[in-house]
Amino acid sequence: MELFDKIYNCYYQVVRQILSEAAGQPVTRSRMTELSMKYGYLESGLTIVPKLTDGTWPLLEPVPEKGERSNAVRYRPVLRHPELWEPGNLPLTRLQKSWLKAILRDCRIRLFLTDEQRSQAEAFLADAEPLFHLEDFRFFDRYLDGDPYPDASYRENFQTILRALKEEKALIIAYENRRGKANTFEAAPYQLQYSAKDDKFRLCCLKYSGRSFHQNTVLNVSRIRACHLSRRNLPDVLSGHLPARAFRPVSRCTEPVLIEISGERNSLERCMLHFANYEKHTRYQEETGTWLCSIYYDLADETELLIDILSFGPVIQVLGPEPFLHQIRQRVKKQHELFYGTV
Repeated sequence: MELFDKIYNCYYQVVRQILSEAAGQPVTRSRMTELSMKYGYLESGLTIVPKLTDGTWPLLEPVPEKGERSNAVRYRPVLRHPELWEPGNLPLTRLQKSWLKAILRDCRIRLFLTDEQRSQAEAFLADAEPLFHLEDFRFFDRYLDGDPYPDASYRENFQTILRALKEEKALIIAYENRRGKANTFEAAPYQLQYSAKDDKFRLCCLKYSGRSFHQNTVLNVSRIRACHLSRRNLPDVLSGHLPARAFRPVSRCTEPVLIEISGERNSLERCMLHFANYEKHTRYQEETGTWLCSIYYDLADETELLIDILSFGPVIQVLGPEPFLHQIRQRVKKQHELFYGTV
């Protein structure tokens, strides 16, 4: 199976753009050259435009206009069906079909499709072989208590959330806390996040409190017992601005967290497994019999990394950098005050 198909290469993209514009209004050679340079390479026009105008590629026909010079001749598509070259109507390659067939085997895809849409997709891809099978993968760094994706109520809640995000509507949510008690509140959702490590979806939203949507909250979707669209319209200050609150990738930390792993209680293997989703460099210190590990992370994950490191207790010693060490000291101090009072 070929990885790439010629219908997606640069020349095809350039010709598609030329045909699309010429369908609305005939174009000149100079305009075709401009489009070639914009969507292709600087020299693309030298190859594409002559073949389109001399009939080598019989896709355009001249439309001479009276009183104009010959070099101002305009061209229009020979075919009168613009939908044929629209990007959404390109035929799928065998590789694309195989990839889609494999994705349809993942139970999470049902969260984004209705049963009817999934059945239509299965029928369309009936002649394709899956590119891979889920059984081909073995996850060693993922928790086993992921969200219940096949559950009907979970799927219904998930699709209600998707609708609220798309239409920028508030939600009335019945949410179960860690103690198993459910409470109901109103919230304006702005993003769904997925954790590959936890195999869980989380909803980022602004909880309604004090007569406004302002309390930033993260909810586990699996703990949402029921939800429906609110009748309340979002205030003007939020309408159209919720997507701007969504997470944006941030730059990597300027300095990695440096930890020393003692090796006791199988701590090295536990650390390598627990921090498998981070970029890290580890080396052994013969003089102390310990391991030094540098962990690189995105600043958005700093709090989660800090909590994970603290969970290892005395088998890990944090050596730097100083701002991270300061946060460690502050958290340890608060824990000590919580259990034993002020130092």
